[in-house]
Amino acid sequence: MAAHRRRHGSAAALGALALTLAALPPEGVAQSDVAFPPEVYAERRARLMERLQAPVIVPGEYMIRHGGEKRQDPNFFYLTGVESPYAVLVLLPGPTPGEAAPAPGGMAGASGGRDGAAAREILFLPAHRQFAGAQYPHQDPRLVDARWNRLIRRLEPGAAAERATGIARTEAVDAFAFRLPELAEGADTVWLVGAMEELYAPPGMRPPETLRAQFRRAVETLLPGVVVADATPVVERMRVVKDRWEIEALRRAADISAEGMLEAMRRIEPGMNDLEVAGIMEWTWKREGSPRAAFPPIVASGPDAVSLFTIRSENYNSVNRVMRSGDLVFIDYGAAEWKMYGSDLCRTFPVSGRFTPEQRRLYGIVLEAQEAAIAAVRPGVSILDVIRAAAEVYRRHGLEEMEDVDRMGARRVWGVMPSPTHYLAQGKGLTRYTAVAGVGVRDIGHHVGLEATDGRDYSTPLEPGMVFTVEPKLYVPELDIAIMIEDMILVTGDGHENLSARAPRSVEAIERIMGGR
Repeated sequence: MAAHRRRHGSAAALGALALTLAALPPEGVAQSDVAFPPEVYAERRARLMERLQAPVIVPGEYMIRHGGEKRQDPNFFYLTGVESPYAVLVLLPGPTPGEAAPAPGGMAGASGGRDGAAAREILFLPAHRQFAGAQYPHQDPRLVDARWNRLIRRLEPGAAAERATGIARTEAVDAFAFRLPELAEGADTVWLVGAMEELYAPPGMRPPETLRAQFRRAVETLLPGVVVADATPVVERMRVVKDRWEIEALRRAADISAEGMLEAMRRIEPGMNDLEVAGIMEWTWKREGSPRAAFPPIVASGPDAVSLFTIRSENYNSVNRVMRSGDLVFIDYGAAEWKMYGSDLCRTFPVSGRFTPEQRRLYGIVLEAQEAAIAAVRPGVSILDVIRAAAEVYRRHGLEEMEDVDRMGARRVWGVMPSPTHYLAQGKGLTRYTAVAGVGVRDIGHHVGLEATDGRDYSTPLEPGMVFTVEPKLYVPELDIAIMIEDMILVTGDGHENLSARAPRSVEAIERIMGGR
């Protein structure tokens, strides 16, 4: 028996060791376990250089000591597939002075540039163990390579990183500031990629600087007389049209999110807290392999749902209400991530499993508006036409007068999004929108990608590869009713595909699923 236990224990230990070794990436494999093949990122960098034709700097994210909660900067990851903290990508047009341009395919990581010359790509990476979290003193060199200190997936300068990323040259990130003036020599303009959002400060005080703002100021100091231009809109515009790798990731994220919504429908009941529903959904996603949500929970029932989530999020307990029979629950939390690509899905359904006649009537209007908007989606169509298709449904059902604040009063006025008054009667178009600052007019949705809200670039007609949400809403304060139906729509070559169609939308389908609880 003892011998059997020893053999069993040895086998278990060997099995655990094999699993551990299998989890470690072999040399030359991309650092991130969610990255696409290196050539995908090389092609994106090539397209970026074709457009900008000047040095480009793309800083990565901090990411230290956040327990896996923080992700790599989406623009940096879009161009590299690299997760190493503090990494910086530099792209330069043409070969190094004195070098001949490499023959096509002759240098890994080379991309087409001006006059056919290959662009140079340099990835600045942290040195071995630099920034790595540790809880044992490294003054003792014997502990540096102890089992608990081994890096799992981390690139460092050298040939292995160059093979893994397809980027021809890697250097230490500590050398970036010293090398930049040399690399940008002769350039009149340098492009910098990274959102430059402003933070608030009380009047009379200088606004605090973000990490990106500090980085930009440092680059300007290092390159006196050189114009530092913002290339963020260029990269974000590239991100609007997804390739096949991105579409498959988004399709899987939407499918997992739909499964979470189905599980919520099966298990929800009066007496349950809104937060429990969020937990049920997240449990489902993790069971399906999604490591995290794309954004914090938005689950609200009854009167809580009539408060905009951007306002409720100011409170610590923003999701915290016991549901009652007769309530509708508003779940804008179809938000599982897959390979760093997000999702956004919303359903509204009755806690008791059956819509009341008035709930059914209003829900039917919102569903009709969504279906009209989705039906309008195809290449070459303006997003304004998609918005107007939904708004026209609201107008046809007489909701335009319900959004008239003079007629209804501030306490009773309905929230109608998209607004027939705004898009049809007044003939107004899109305005600048930011939920964070509370500015602009809600329209019909937003793009989805590396971020759940990839942006609202509606300046060009729809084209294949775009993925955006269609999410008409209706708020009826006097009835404590808030309804939204949201799906992720892919623009295809001849029309569209609903990536999240697995989550039921019709009254009949919802009641059938909930009736089998």
